[in-house]
Amino acid sequence: MFDPLYEEIVTNTSDLMVYMVRHVYLELVLPLSIFVAVMLTLFVDWSCLPLSCIERESGLSLETIKKQLLE
Repeated sequence: MFDPLYEEIVTNTSDLMVYMVRHVYLELVLPLSIFVAVMLTLFVDWSCLPLSCIERESGLSLETIKKQLLE
């Protein structure tokens, strides 16, 4: 079997397992995990996390950042 992405020939079962893991991880698991992390960051209501008064005053709230990103 020829792997066109990496331009190498897969000849035995160990090469085939490396090929499958490489493709499944790089093309499915990694992009999906990045997508889920970004969606959780943007769409989950994080205001339930307790913050001290100093932390609230020192920076922008997550709500303000979300509004700036979505505008």
